[in-house]
Amino acid sequence: MKAVMFTYSLPRIALKKIGLGGDFFLTRYRDDWPEPCIHHPNQVKVETRLGGICASDLHQMSVSVSLYASIMASPVNPIPMGHEIVGTVVETAAEVESLRPGDRVVFNPIPRCSFYGFHPCPSCRNGNYQHCFCLLGVGDDTDMENRYGGRGRFGGFCGGGFGEFVVGFEGQFHKVPDHVPDETAVLTEPYTIALHAVTRHMPRDDETVMVVGAGIIGLLTIKALRDLGSGCRIISLARYPMQAEMAARLGADEVLSERNPETLYQQVAHLTGGVLFKPILSRPVLYGNQGPDLIFDCIASESSAEDDLRLVRSNGKIVFLGLGFTVTRKVDWSLAIWKEITISGTIFSGRESHMSREIEAFDLALTKLAEHPESFAGLVSHAFPVERFREAVHCVRSKSNHRALKVVLDFRGAPHHELCNTATRRSNG
Repeated sequence: MKAVMFTYSLPRIALKKIGLGGDFFLTRYRDDWPEPCIHHPNQVKVETRLGGICASDLHQMSVSVSLYASIMASPVNPIPMGHEIVGTVVETAAEVESLRPGDRVVFNPIPRCSFYGFHPCPSCRNGNYQHCFCLLGVGDDTDMENRYGGRGRFGGFCGGGFGEFVVGFEGQFHKVPDHVPDETAVLTEPYTIALHAVTRHMPRDDETVMVVGAGIIGLLTIKALRDLGSGCRIISLARYPMQAEMAARLGADEVLSERNPETLYQQVAHLTGGVLFKPILSRPVLYGNQGPDLIFDCIASESSAEDDLRLVRSNGKIVFLGLGFTVTRKVDWSLAIWKEITISGTIFSGRESHMSREIEAFDLALTKLAEHPESFAGLVSHAFPVERFREAVHCVRSKSNHRALKVVLDFRGAPHHELCNTATRRSNG
């Protein structure tokens, strides 16, 4: 099987953590990895069609993600990287009822109690599947845990999209409507992240929302706001021209691409009717109840967090979707106290509230994708065969040069030159 694997070697990870080793020091592509096999009667085997490259994959490769995330590492290794997947069912086990070979599906990488057959844990009962005990290999303290190898020997964040085949539980796969193309369906998992953030922090129509970052999560956050019916005013902070163009197309009212912090602050103050104040020996700050009411930070770097705290209005809210920082050293978090700011983090997805009813995030995402699939066109900008994984990663890391938005690995068997020409053509604008 063709696949890209992450090397779970603590010595090599430690070396990478201190800056030794190149970009691909912890990843290996081979064409002779063993195919994954079904081991339980409630599992499904899927042949990958497209696998999206997420920023978190790059963080994993560079070991720049928080060490907290290590508690969610899968005890089953090696498995291919990649969790943004659209594929075709090729095999189902005896207890599978809702899927059959030939079904086109997308993948939920977060396992939970119901997928295993456990009684729901407190998080699952509350619809917070992203915090299910099963991620840490903890079931319901019954003999059923032994079915999966015993406590601590199952669970973990699931992947496999950088390989030709994926095995998961029946509940992890969701059917894709026939009229939704692969290039739209592969956006389902990142779209659930945006929907999760927006449904749990829905702005009023009279509020001003600033979306920081116009990578795929930032763009899908703008899309989610509009798809869920929000009439709020949206200000998008987009670094590159192609991001700015897409942000406007998806529903942003204003798009700012200024890189000079002082000028950017002035622009935000002007657009929101705020007033900039200059503390002694510190950067300017918007103070009082004028300015952005809500900020969705889809970068969450140290610099973006510092900007958020200074630009959100007093008594406003900041929601972090990004994972650009771990332990901060330069952010003045006292601003959250002085300005009485509400700060929230959001990760993955769960059971969401929409239109006075509760709905699974993946069901909500597929419903919205199916309503107007053409409105997602162009978000997948580049496709590479898995053999050219390194080129795909370089494309993601050089967004501006390639005009890249979402980059995917394509397993559909298209001619090599066709994919190559497509990537080249798009990278040339």
